Amino acid sequence: MNAVEYEKATAVVRSRVYDLLAAGFRQMSEEHFQELSAGHYISAWKEVVGYLTEGEERFLPLVDSLSEALKSSIYSNLYDEYNSLFLPYGRTHVSPYEMEIAKDTPHHSLTSQAELADVAGFYRAFGLDPSADVPERVDHIATELEFMHVMALKESVAVEEGDAEHIDIVRAGQQRFMTDHLGRWAAKFSDGVVESGTGSVYPTLAKMLRLWIGIDNAIFSEDTPLPQFTHTLPQSTVGVPAG
Repeated sequence: MNAVEYEKATAVVRSRVYDLLAAGFRQMSEEHFQELSAGHYISAWKEVVGYLTEGEERFLPLVDSLSEALKSSIYSNLYDEYNSLFLPYGRTHVSPYEMEIAKDTPHHSLTSQAELADVAGFYRAFGLDPSADVPERVDHIATELEFMHVMALKESVAVEEGDAEHIDIVRAGQQRFMTDHLGRWAAKFSDGVVESGTGSVYPTLAKMLRLWIGIDNAIFSEDTPLPQFTHTLPQSTVGVPAG
């Protein structure tokens, strides 16, 4: 695998991970429960984790735990678990919205409305219409993860086409979005879910999210070489199903 193929495949793997994480944190419905509990969701996780050189040993036990948690879940229980954790009237509420989690961080210098507008501006800048394409609020954890999925997929296409300018644009967009938005609150959100002690599906997903954000930040670090993945990366830019 040459350097271009490796960069393209790396972007594909990153896109898949963000897609799977986004699927895990979407609002629960009976249809979505069937998608998550179907075998191919866990199979997709095991496939994508197999490409990691950094973090595979830490990821695999979490994937196994998630698999067992989903196997033992029924829709009504997982529906209650989601509502208890993430809806305002929940018993152990952990907000899934950036504006709520990040409001007390030192970098939170704008009003909530300005911050929401900034998030939406990222989506529009890269061809997503929040009013039409985003089922959740623009700062919902699943929505921001889905945006990173789309951005990594755009990067893979730009690398395949040899479009250096577009590669720089989408990479810069991902780095900026992580710095200004997802990267500044995902860990705090994850810790809140884990500490809630509610159920087993969402705490496990939260641990996976926290682990992945650390790995992906390392990929973009100037001091870290690009190879974080095996050389048996997928050759195709076709993503795996998220559910």
